[in-house]
Amino acid sequence: MARRKSFAIIGLNNFGRSIIETLIARKQHIMVFDIDQTKVNNMIASYDQVDGVALDATVKTNLIEQGLDEYDTVIITIASNIEASILTIIGLQDLGITNIIAKVKDIRHARILKALGVNNIIQPDTMAGSITATKAMFDIDIEMQTVDENYASLIIQVTDPSIEGQTLSELRFINNKDYNIVYVKRKGRVILPGDVETIKLDDELLFIAKISAINDLTIKLQKIDQEYEKDGK
Repeated sequence: MARRKSFAIIGLNNFGRSIIETLIARKQHIMVFDIDQTKVNNMIASYDQVDGVALDATVKTNLIEQGLDEYDTVIITIASNIEASILTIIGLQDLGITNIIAKVKDIRHARILKALGVNNIIQPDTMAGSITATKAMFDIDIEMQTVDENYASLIIQVTDPSIEGQTLSELRFINNKDYNIVYVKRKGRVILPGDVETIKLDDELLFIAKISAINDLTIKLQKIDQEYEKDGK
């Protein structure tokens, strides 16, 4: 089990709330910040596990006073106001904070943040669209996190018995241009991937994959209604 970490979340919106709910479920320490006092009060009232302070995150002295450099990770959900996003990140970097995750509005916003050295960038619309479509079409559940605007890490459980016994090499999970396997988890035991490792039913596979390839990868591992798949072509 991962150790309990501390997270500072700057910007309270629907996306921020979804992050908070996920972190609460995993028993993490959460501190929220927003320029709107009412939003902060509502968030604290909604979740016993959450503390919060109203502040303008674009002002570096505010970040210093709240000890933002003491958190394991700072997550910035501000995206509609690109200037506020940039100023907040510059202030955090001036404090020596490097573990920053930032939501972006568009490709231009993402490029600016990358130029500032922020590599963990999230475009929720892209991710949400991919995840929602996959789940809706195939009625499945997959765990997923963004790596950047093009790639995600995801865990998929093997439910298609027809691929049981095939090797990772045969399934083209090694050195694939669209996705690569990181590990196989079998009955709680983590197995590092090798060409000759065979897949078993109920294995959990962790991948780094292109977002555009997630549906195809899921179809490959999950038992999908073949008639539906055929009709959908």
